[in-house]
Amino acid sequence: MGREQISIMKNGTSAAPESPPQDRRARQRERRRAELYDVALALFVEKTYEGTTMEDIAERADVARTTVFNHFPRKVAFLQEWAVRRREKAIEAAYAAGPDSSAREILVRYFTEMGRLSDASRPESVAVILGSVHSTNIWQRSPLAVEFAGIISGAQQKGEIDPAVNADRVGLLLSSSYYVILTAWAAEEPAPFDLTAEMTGTVDLILNGVLPR
Repeated sequence: MGREQISIMKNGTSAAPESPPQDRRARQRERRRAELYDVALALFVEKTYEGTTMEDIAERADVARTTVFNHFPRKVAFLQEWAVRRREKAIEAAYAAGPDSSAREILVRYFTEMGRLSDASRPESVAVILGSVHSTNIWQRSPLAVEFAGIISGAQQKGEIDPAVNADRVGLLLSSSYYVILTAWAAEEPAPFDLTAEMTGTVDLILNGVLPR
């Protein structure tokens, strides 16, 4: 009987074929990566980002230092992973009501989810945000700025926003505002303002402008 076939057990029942070795290895690798990520975030909360070394992460996870580097080549990669996970959840929430929502509705849902996630895990959020202050250039075209620019471009195609507006510039303005607000929110204890209200208010300000209409 070939390996790909179902084997017959001694009791006459059928046993499902085992997963291919490469699939098992991929799952094991993902589990290890997730474990290292969780360990790193816990250490950032305990010791701050600057106070945590890759050796600390390896020791806490009970793995070789090279194992950590195999999954996260630099310590900043943990911050990048945190940001990617947040953006994925926020974009899912942003389009939860479907693609026909207005740009404002999409952005408000996006920032509302970001605010909810940050409030729900303030110690972790503060540790990561303050740790990323020196590694984030708010005036560069970050993945977040690209994401926002895409929302604005989509609204332009629907005739919702003036086509003469520079979508990339709006995306950069929204992302820069997000980083500034988030850093101010993380810098004080207790939180100095309602994060969601501040971010959604900024969305309205950017979309509506300040001059009388």
